[in-house]
Amino acid sequence: MLMDKNDLKCALCGNTVTFRYKSMEEWNISGYLCSICYEKKLTDFYISPDRKDVVKR
Repeated sequence: MLMDKNDLKCALCGNTVTFRYKSMEEWNISGYLCSICYEKKLTDFYISPDRKDVVKR
């Protein structure tokens, strides 16, 4: 059975996925992510914890 693209839900938050973002293997997430969750996971993965609170001036 084929899924309608309107039926796709984010694997993390459950929101409807309009553009399918595929998770990285290191994240151990099966399924697609919405743009908000994908951006958050990228930020968590690539930015070191000691730089997360740095404000750009």
